[in-house]
Amino acid sequence: MGLVTDTIDIVRPVMPRNLNTVTSKDAIALVATFRPWFETPAVIAKISAGAVRTREFLEANNCTSTPLGAIGDPDPWLHIEDVETSELLETDDEEWLALRLSSLRMATFCEGACRLIGVLDESGALPWYAYTYNDQSTNLAEYAFHQRLMRSYFKCMKLGKDPKTDSSGMLDDLLPLLLYRPHAQRGPARAKIVQMVSVGLWDADPPGAGARDWKIRAGPVARALHFDAFVPTVKRFQPLLRGSSRPGDR
Repeated sequence: MGLVTDTIDIVRPVMPRNLNTVTSKDAIALVATFRPWFETPAVIAKISAGAVRTREFLEANNCTSTPLGAIGDPDPWLHIEDVETSELLETDDEEWLALRLSSLRMATFCEGACRLIGVLDESGALPWYAYTYNDQSTNLAEYAFHQRLMRSYFKCMKLGKDPKTDSSGMLDDLLPLLLYRPHAQRGPARAKIVQMVSVGLWDADPPGAGARDWKIRAGPVARALHFDAFVPTVKRFQPLLRGSSRPGDR
């Protein structure tokens, strides 16, 4: 498979198409190949550019993404309460607006992450075949953990710690999120870590000497998505959540 472009000086890693048989040793080896890939300057530049393209896609709001992040149907991606924002009923009810804002945030992450992964695959910035896990990486559970990881990121910044090395979550934290019992078999959660690291939404440290668990942080794709696409898109659409009953405003 060789190099992606002449500007990337390491071999593009390969993501397995099936994670069901990935052992702990396999997971450690895979993450060890993914992490330096995402630290390559050319890949970092593509992530930054991809986040800008994603923001432009979201703000245009004139089409949807396919499950793999390509351009899909020519319809607005943002629907709240089953309608486009221009059709929302007018309200100043703060409780109602809080629900709409929650819906906006969730939809923006899921649609934005899906599209960004598609853009990065188009530019050769992901490991081979990582894009096949796009739909599995951009749903409600992943959004919930993204919030946790980004809160930890900001906390590290506030406390003067390095958010790229300090841990944000542990493998055991994933089990209830994935609806597994505490201390359940760790295979599915370990596979989820490999999956999320392969698309850059998470970064992770395998258990080291004397350690018992994986440490998980927001990955480079998640950080670019959050700052360059998610936040500005939510800011762009939040004023529309009050709706309008005046035909001239539609």
